[in-house]
Amino acid sequence: MSSEIRQQRVAGLLFEELSIMLANELNDPRVSLVQVTNVRVSKDLRNARVFVSHEDEEVPQRQLLKALQHATPFLRGQLAERLGLRVVPELVFSYDDTPEKAARVDALLRQIAAERNNEQRTDDSQT
Repeated sequence: MSSEIRQQRVAGLLFEELSIMLANELNDPRVSLVQVTNVRVSKDLRNARVFVSHEDEEVPQRQLLKALQHATPFLRGQLAERLGLRVVPELVFSYDDTPEKAARVDALLRQIAAERNNEQRTDDSQT
């Protein structure tokens, strides 16, 4: 099996298991409503960057990442048990602000469409 395929397979397994664990198995209130958005595994399978986002606006990103870093030993232990990997990658958590950016772009597009509709109604009523 090529290393790229193995990388993708391990990333997929980590994505699935971490999604379940973060949603259901951590008792830290700072980690509520966290979603795993992507996992990238290094070629040697020793490091994994886990991208997360969350919808709890009361918890700053820094606190969220600190809580996840604190939970990392537990998460790696659980991954070792569940996945049966020879080496469980080191986990590095990064905040993924793509969902917020997408929501902002969507809101701007809706605003532009509404303004165009208003302009069109104004033009129609003047003719």
